[in-house]
Amino acid sequence: MSDLDDLERRARTDGGAALSLAEARLMGDGGVPDAGAALALVEHGARLGNEDARRAWVYMTAAGIGRPADGEAAREILAELAKEDRFAAVQLAFLGHVTCTNRITGIEPEILSDDPRITIHRGLFSAAECQYLMLLGTPWLERAMVVDEATGKGVIDDIRDADTSSFPPLAEDLVVKQLNACIAAASATDKAWGEPLTILRYRPGQQYRPHHDAHGATPEALREWTALIWLNDDYEGGETDFPDVGVRVKGGVGDLLLFHNVTGGGLPDQRMMHAGLPVTSGVKWMASRWIRGSNYLKG
Repeated sequence: MSDLDDLERRARTDGGAALSLAEARLMGDGGVPDAGAALALVEHGARLGNEDARRAWVYMTAAGIGRPADGEAAREILAELAKEDRFAAVQLAFLGHVTCTNRITGIEPEILSDDPRITIHRGLFSAAECQYLMLLGTPWLERAMVVDEATGKGVIDDIRDADTSSFPPLAEDLVVKQLNACIAAASATDKAWGEPLTILRYRPGQQYRPHHDAHGATPEALREWTALIWLNDDYEGGETDFPDVGVRVKGGVGDLLLFHNVTGGGLPDQRMMHAGLPVTSGVKWMASRWIRGSNYLKG
């Protein structure tokens, strides 16, 4: 029996297994991506009482995964969950404090490099929004991996020794969804093109050695843009360095750095090799989002 077959068997009575199978269906593991099947499995997991599945039903409703997007219905379902789910209650309370959408039109990006394009949007995200992301990502932090271009699988490599966690579609809560929408607006891209928002923690000595972001898990998954948000600034070192462009930058809390990873011909721009320099003291927290030129979800 394959792992997927075993997951299908357990998903009949186990809400957590149903949610895991939903993610596999959504991403097309072992077949063609199927958002409708993923939604049905999430609903099944929710009926079995799994809290994460109940929340995922909200998130899929808001994002329009497997069904038409309905933000109002999603918020109403979240409000019902909040009566007995503390995390849903915290999320619901914080929704009214997401303010990046109010600031996006009033912030003029600072151009650090015109060609290749590197800009910084100072203070786009509030300190509270940054704190929310740090708190949300902390329980799931683990050693960061990189994509092996030969296999498309994540592997541990000394090029990158930070800790990381991310919010895939079935865990992208309504707050994260709004923050991702602000990233999309700042980068003039469709929010559906973004990969999951990722939280990064660099402790003293940790770094991300020179690398290029354009390459994704598959050749067609070219990452055209990178978005980086500074979640804190009480650390030393850790600058983002573009040696071939002559740009080295350390932002403040809530600053958004955007840079374009491909040429006009749609190929990786080799000038965009960059590094997260070693942190010398304190702990550096960032959020990152890679943005493709087409939808992240294919189902």
